[in-house]
Amino acid sequence: MLKRPLGYLWKLPLCGVAFLIGMVLSGAVLPLLGLESPAIPEGTDPNIILLWFLLGSLILAFALSFVSRGLQGGFLVRWLTMGVLAWAIGAVGMVLEAYYFMTTGAVSSASSALFTVLNFLLPSLAVAALVALLFRPEDRGGRFPASLRSFFRARTVQEWSWRVLAAIVAFPVIYITFGELVLPLIGDYYAQGAYELALPSWSQIIPLQLARSVLFLLVCLPVLVMWRGPRRGLALSLGFATSVLVGFMSVITSYWFPWQMRLFHGLEILADSFVYAGVLVALLVKREKIRSFPNPL
Repeated sequence: MLKRPLGYLWKLPLCGVAFLIGMVLSGAVLPLLGLESPAIPEGTDPNIILLWFLLGSLILAFALSFVSRGLQGGFLVRWLTMGVLAWAIGAVGMVLEAYYFMTTGAVSSASSALFTVLNFLLPSLAVAALVALLFRPEDRGGRFPASLRSFFRARTVQEWSWRVLAAIVAFPVIYITFGELVLPLIGDYYAQGAYELALPSWSQIIPLQLARSVLFLLVCLPVLVMWRGPRRGLALSLGFATSVLVGFMSVITSYWFPWQMRLFHGLEILADSFVYAGVLVALLVKREKIRSFPNPL
């Protein structure tokens, strides 16, 4: 009974170390490729930021461990699935949003944004590799290509068309709904430009969230296809992972933000991530596909 919980005590630190090594290597290699490291947020300490990144990587590895235990397939497939998921949502998606919602050095220019995105590629792949290696599923099941064919053959083209469209539209609707709920609590920080924040217009927000929605759908789809277990476990695992990834840079590691903003923004991200994951599962995963498989959690 205690074997699995105790295993986290040594496995999660290893994943955190892998993430930090990836960051150090990226920070050393990218300048050699002609990309200049952007300035850190005003008034922050790089050593403290590094410690928060270590804490964040432990939380990230913990969240990804539930995804890893529920996926079928071997190490390579699970590693790439989680690595791309972590990088696309945690780095690409957040940098896209930060480009409009922040004026900090990490997104102050296209070059800085590119550096930030690439800087998280190696750490994302590194932590995903350790998670895939250390948190293996009990029953890996069939091969990914076979599941991919059966997954899409389960519905007609017409059925897939409206379901995919609904999934794309769902993310902006969920995002805006929960965002409006917490806006009275944190909106002044954006309106006043505090902590290098900015408040974009609706003409910027809606296309931005539609673009993020397509990105999120693409990288979540392999998880939906490869999952072995009940739909509830899939929704909870994916929701937990996406909430950590979306909040990694904006909440978990941004220690310089006031606690009120981190708390309410974190609750917002937590809520819309779980709702979004539930919508994806409800729209795209058939009950019949899941029932015959055991729950790896």
